[in-house]
Amino acid sequence: MLKILSVKFKWPSSAELHYNIEVSRGEIVTLEGPSGVGKSTLIDLISGFIQPLSGQIKWLDKDITYLHPSKRPIATIFQNDNLFDHLTCEFNASLGISPSGSLSQYNQQRLDKTFSELGILDLKSRYPNQISGGQQARVSLARSLLSEKPIFLLDEPVSSLDQQTRTETLKVLKNTVKSHEITLVVVSHHDDDRKLLEARPIEIK
Repeated sequence: MLKILSVKFKWPSSAELHYNIEVSRGEIVTLEGPSGVGKSTLIDLISGFIQPLSGQIKWLDKDITYLHPSKRPIATIFQNDNLFDHLTCEFNASLGISPSGSLSQYNQQRLDKTFSELGILDLKSRYPNQISGGQQARVSLARSLLSEKPIFLLDEPVSSLDQQTRTETLKVLKNTVKSHEITLVVVSHHDDDRKLLEARPIEIK
C-alpha cells in the first residue's frame, strides 16, 4: 500500500498543503479537484522531486519520504512524455532498463514483447516527431513498464490528445497496469478519464 501520512508542503506565497491518502497495491486512482489545490505537487512529493515540511510517504510500510527519486519504486510520466527527439522510440524505451540503451538479449526480448503488447512494435525505429501523440504516450508507457517499478504516477498524460486518441490510450493504460498489477495514480481534470480507467477518485482540497 502507498501511504501519504500527514504530509505538509508549502510553496512561497501560497497556503500550506496537507495530504492524508492511502492507495492499495494494484489500485487505480485519480487525483481530482480544481486547479491550484496541489494535485501536481502531490505527484512531485511522491516522486521525490520536492521534499515535504513534515509527514511520511510509505510504500509497503517502508519509509521512502527522503529517498532520491531514482531509488524510489516509482515511474513518473508527464504531459510532454519526456521522450528524446534525437533517439528512436526503441532507444527511448530502452532507457527504462539501461542508461546507455545497451540491452542484453533477454532485455531486448522484454522490450519487443512490451512494444507488441502496446501495439507499437512497428514503431521501434521511428523517432518521436514521426509518430502521433497517442503513440508517443505508449512509448513512454513502455519505458516505464521496462523499468519494472510498481507505482506509476501520471500528471495529465493525455490532456493534449484528441478525444478518440485519449480514449484509446487510456484503455491501453488501464489494461496494461491491471495485467502487471501496477499501482496507478493519475492527475486528471476529466470525468471521462476516471470512467475509462475504472479508477477510484480522490478529491484534493
